[in-house]
Amino acid sequence: MNKKPDLSNFSFFSGISSDRLDEIESFSFVQTYEKGAAVFENSEPARNMYGLIRGGIDLSILFKDKIVTKDIKYEEYIRTHVEILEKPMVLETVKSYSIFGWSAMVEPEKMTATAICTSDCDIVVIPASELKKILENDPELGYLVSSRINSIIAQRLNSRTEKLVDTWCTLFETESVGTV
Repeated sequence: MNKKPDLSNFSFFSGISSDRLDEIESFSFVQTYEKGAAVFENSEPARNMYGLIRGGIDLSILFKDKIVTKDIKYEEYIRTHVEILEKPMVLETVKSYSIFGWSAMVEPEKMTATAICTSDCDIVVIPASELKKILENDPELGYLVSSRINSIIAQRLNSRTEKLVDTWCTLFETESVGTV
C-alpha cells in the first residue's frame, strides 16, 4: 500500500495554495526503493517527476571507452581485441526534499540521467500527465512550476559543465580551461 505524500515539505512547492497542493497530492504517491535500485534509467521515457523524502539518490551518466589490446603470438601473428569499458559518472547527489526527474515535464520527455538509490529511499512519485493538466488550467501556477523546473535544469547544466571541465583539465593536465 502506497502512502499519501506531503508536498508541503518541498521548497519546490512553496507558495502553492493548499487546494492546489491537495489536488497534486491526490494523484501522487510515496514509493519505497531499496539501496542500489534504479528509480529510472538514462534515455527511458519520462513519465513521472520525483521528490526525495528520505535516503540518497545519485544522478549519473554512463561513459563508454574502447580499448584496443594486442595479443602477439609468434612474430607473424598479431591479434587485436577491442574491449568496451563502461563507467558511470555521478553528476549530482539528490538531497532530501529535492525534486528530480524534471525531464517528464519537458519535451522530448526522455530521462537525461540514471537515478540510483545510494541507500533505502522514500520517494514521492508525481505522474507528469496529471500535473500538466493542472498547470494547463492554471497559467499562474504553470508559470511558477515552469520557473522552478528551469532553475533545476540550469543548476544541473552547470553541474554537468563543471564535471566536463574537471574531466578535460585532468585529461589534458591543465588547471583551467580558457573561454573565448
